[in-house]
Amino acid sequence: MAGFELNFEVDGWASVDKAIADMPRRLDLAAARALRKTALWLRTHSSREISRELRITQSPLRHRYQIHSRSTAKEVKLWVGLQPISVHYLGTPKQTPTGVAVGHRQYDAAFISPMRSTQRLVFRRKGRERLPIEKVTEDWEGEGLGALERWERRATNRFMELFEQEARYVLEAA
Repeated sequence: MAGFELNFEVDGWASVDKAIADMPRRLDLAAARALRKTALWLRTHSSREISRELRITQSPLRHRYQIHSRSTAKEVKLWVGLQPISVHYLGTPKQTPTGVAVGHRQYDAAFISPMRSTQRLVFRRKGRERLPIEKVTEDWEGEGLGALERWERRATNRFMELFEQEARYVLEAA
């Protein structure tokens, strides 16, 4: 006689229980990965916008960003050093009759250091005497804070997108 037989195995439920018990840890790791990716995304886009506003390359700005994270932590810290940038990072300094030109900027009464160095540092005298001198810097704190505040709002949405991707990956792998 022909028939249909259906057998259930009870041993399979142990692996399901194990997978469900391990899920909070995996979702925490997914959230940590999403946080780190969000910080990297924020560094990329904010430094790109700041460099466009200041009309300089991104390299001197990207070195000012530091990302501190641990996979077990529930936070990621993005630290940005907003101290002024020395102008020799902004382009190639050229001596002019009135001072020094770097990129599209002109610094009056400045000079390129005659010291033997791999970089052509730009200085300005503090008084009428030969010494003391000070390094010429460009302030970028205002533009930096403005761009970071604008991109901070978008970072929450980006975190949600990345967390959904990471959680989907964790759930598919389980």
